[in-house]
Amino acid sequence: MSLVCMGANYRTAPVDIRARAGANADTPETLARLTQADGVKEAAVVSTCNRVEVLLDAKTDRLGAQAAEDFFRVQLGEDFDGGYFYLYRGREAAEHVFRVVCSLDSQVLGEAQILGQTKRAQERATEAGTCGVTLTKLLRQAVHLGKRVHTETALGSDSVSLSTVAFKEAARRVPDVAQASIVLLGAGEMARLMARYLEDAGCQHVVVSSRTPEHAQALAREMGATAAPFQDRYSVVAHADLAFSMVSAEEPILRAPELEREREILCSSRRLAIIDIGVPRNVEPGCGLLPGVTLVDQAALDGLADEGLARRMRAVGTVETMIQEALEDYLAWMQERYVVPTIKDMYAKGDVTVARELERAQKGLSKVLGRDLSEEERAILGAYGTAVMKKILHGPVVRLKKEATTADSYYYTGAARYLFGLETFPPGTHHHPRQASEDSQDAVDLRQGDSHG
Repeated sequence: MSLVCMGANYRTAPVDIRARAGANADTPETLARLTQADGVKEAAVVSTCNRVEVLLDAKTDRLGAQAAEDFFRVQLGEDFDGGYFYLYRGREAAEHVFRVVCSLDSQVLGEAQILGQTKRAQERATEAGTCGVTLTKLLRQAVHLGKRVHTETALGSDSVSLSTVAFKEAARRVPDVAQASIVLLGAGEMARLMARYLEDAGCQHVVVSSRTPEHAQALAREMGATAAPFQDRYSVVAHADLAFSMVSAEEPILRAPELEREREILCSSRRLAIIDIGVPRNVEPGCGLLPGVTLVDQAALDGLADEGLARRMRAVGTVETMIQEALEDYLAWMQERYVVPTIKDMYAKGDVTVARELERAQKGLSKVLGRDLSEEERAILGAYGTAVMKKILHGPVVRLKKEATTADSYYYTGAARYLFGLETFPPGTHHHPRQASEDSQDAVDLRQGDSHG
């Protein structure tokens, strides 16, 4: 087996590329398409507003990497650019998953949203039948680690996300937020998280508006709010005390002239606070210059989110140690799972080879002697062939067993399976032109440092 993780995040790709790359990426149909790729055994997808990652368990790194790349090529079409994506294999792939779940790879260090998102990714892949033993173990162990990090270290004691910072800032600017008239522009993941904060705060007067009416209506039903058509957004915002905007859009969805006109129509002098979490910005800066309107954009929120960063940074060393311990445990589990079958496969292939060559030797010797071999002679030849095979395999088998409890043992097992051809030519098979071609390509990949499994 070989773990492969390919993805794009807030550092490597713009928001529109991430959105398209992750569109319907974790549906049963999409996950099934991934496992139908050559050599792919298991698949899961983590898709959030800040990242989309495909996690595969494949026969080889090469096959897994190709399947992941093909997936993103289909998602993005002509706009696919390899520069948007990162690729991790084997140990690095598992370590990356652990770092992501511990929020060390997040836009806001210490945010806890990724825990639930990773858990949902595992659940969706399980429901689709694409998350087997290997990925289930990895993702469950990652979530368990993430929970420990957020409860046992300072990284979780002051954990924040942009949504939590936005809500805290809104509550500061609107004194009685529970009684305020509030608008949620957007109905995606961040809007749903904000909806939970509003519910917890006892907010009673909430309107949800989204470019996808069905999404707005669904979120409104869940939180006991009201849904409004997106084309009426200026009117509902002008009536509000507080508005949160978190829509994925290339252009601002709230512009100053339209908002000013709507407020003048209402003869509104009420104060309005707008919190813009959109990327790119959802609200035109001029809105913040209108009388009675306060605009807090993401730049301001980033500054607030950095408060307490030093405290969380001091916990990073401890978290890194916890990640390495979890990684060693996972790699040891993988080795225990694969080392015994690998040794059995090595001996099985040896037995097949001995039997085949023994038959040839017996025929050749019988021809030279001009007679059939006796049972005793056949037994001696058989014992000789088996002894040679066992002596050749003895050293590699002893070393595999010796490394079975170390974190790097995964590489030894992968190398053994590759060098003995246990994937390309499993026990009982013979070489043929197509296999020889594939074996040659694997050899090229190995020389280029492109394969671990």
